[in-house]
Amino acid sequence: MSSTKQPDRPRFTAVKSYKHAAGHPTFWYPPEWQLQETDTPHPAASLYPDPSDAATFISVTVQDMGQPLAKEESSLLAEGIEEGLKQLDKCVVEKLEELVDVGDWGQEWVCTFVQDGTTRRRRARLFCAGDLLYSVVVQGATNERYEYWKGMMEWVMLTVLNTAVEIGE
Repeated sequence: MSSTKQPDRPRFTAVKSYKHAAGHPTFWYPPEWQLQETDTPHPAASLYPDPSDAATFISVTVQDMGQPLAKEESSLLAEGIEEGLKQLDKCVVEKLEELVDVGDWGQEWVCTFVQDGTTRRRRARLFCAGDLLYSVVVQGATNERYEYWKGMMEWVMLTVLNTAVEIGE
């Protein structure tokens, strides 16, 4: 009987808080992860748990909408999500649902898709809190990489959600 040792699950040894200069987004993350801020009109930050694997990451983007989302506008965002998923090569949507108790409106989806010949796994949330529209994407370069980093990346995702909900109240 052959025994293949599975790699140890990653663990937090410390956490560091991040707050964009504009005030949003804010979240906690492992300090040994590579943090990359993007200089765009909308505050954005990406985290890479393994800098040699650029396709495994968590990204957080915040857009100021200027006013809270109107009820009739939420269906337009939901349609945009569905259209975006259709544009991913060989996309299989495993979950697409409305978020409850997360800001004023939100949707979450989990899917696999093919990019550069590799099947990738992604979990994403798009939600509104007050005047802000948050996009949080967790992606694994492969299903295995997603599963390996899943616990830590989802914890970071939840800290984005918690600070956003507190701000939006």
